[in-house]
Amino acid sequence: MKFSIEKKDLQVNIQHLYNIVPNKNTMPILTNYLIEADEQSGKMRFTATDLEITVVVEFEANISESGKIAVSARNFNEIINSLPGSIIHFMVDEEILKIHCEKSRFNLLCAESSQFPLIPQRDLSNALEIDAKLFKKMVENTSFAVSTETNRPIFTGILWKLFPEEQLMVATDGKKIAEFTYKKNINLQQEIEQIIPTKGLLFLDKVINDDIDEVAVILESNRVMFAYGNYTIFSHIIDGKFPDYTKAIPLNNNNILKIRKSILKDAVKRVSLLASEDTFKVKLDLTENVLSVDSANREEGDASEKIEDFSYTGEPLVIAFNYRYLSQILNVIETDQVEIRMGKSNEPVLFFNVPAETEDGESGLARFLLMPLRLK
Repeated sequence: MKFSIEKKDLQVNIQHLYNIVPNKNTMPILTNYLIEADEQSGKMRFTATDLEITVVVEFEANISESGKIAVSARNFNEIINSLPGSIIHFMVDEEILKIHCEKSRFNLLCAESSQFPLIPQRDLSNALEIDAKLFKKMVENTSFAVSTETNRPIFTGILWKLFPEEQLMVATDGKKIAEFTYKKNINLQQEIEQIIPTKGLLFLDKVINDDIDEVAVILESNRVMFAYGNYTIFSHIIDGKFPDYTKAIPLNNNNILKIRKSILKDAVKRVSLLASEDTFKVKLDLTENVLSVDSANREEGDASEKIEDFSYTGEPLVIAFNYRYLSQILNVIETDQVEIRMGKSNEPVLFFNVPAETEDGESGLARFLLMPLRLK
């Protein structure tokens, strides 16, 4: 194998690939990139996998000799990032990858490439075309609510439901729910419903840009493939039934707060500086004319902030939240105004984006549910 490429061109293509390499594993080969060079097509192919998610990126380089190797992803990245911004020359000689750039020389030992897991084929026949910006927005509005507890795998993924007239993504960790619905007709004959691991979706979210409008999707019974530009992402499907989260959605939350998102977000950020490190609790004390955001820490002190610019209809209410979860929701809400619908102090609370309407009738609606904390 022998090829050369500008440092910046290499970096832009593989900059997110290391996120797929597993931190802990029982297969040392998975800590490597599989690197393939094809002299005839002039294309490089880098692959990373943790067995559940596989990402392949293809890009052009000056290839004078074809070949295939596996090298440590961490060492490769660190070497490339340390080199000057110039052309990098690569050559394989007796299971050693020689890397030359200006006056720098590295010899990187290769692993046995035949031990690398088999890579699925990229087949776009019968692919479903999805709006890339819409897909990115759905992922960003739901992924923060995914659980990190691996003993409950259903909650570590995002439910993606596709209908001929709309799409829906939803995630929950049992304490909060994030749902994004987008109404737009798509070429779909029947409903599709899958739970997809977050890792592959977050990779796709990072690489989506303004240059390419659509993501090609192949949904199978146990796997999903995404093709976007020169990236191909293969992800397994999480087996099981997603909980019926709609049963947790309250129907009679008649205490309604409307407020500029930035005002509430900044107040929570300031007051949380003295929130308890055990509960992360901040309280909202609401009447028609007064909104107070408060926190207290027995060992350090307390904080309070009065807010005047808001609208509230309903009964006087004191309610408490984990400020980290509250801030996560406020961070993904895109509209200037946020509508918060509350019931009693111990009942689930709903947060809404203002629906975005477009000229062609498309609309997107985000709603979030957060369980309050006990007041005492």
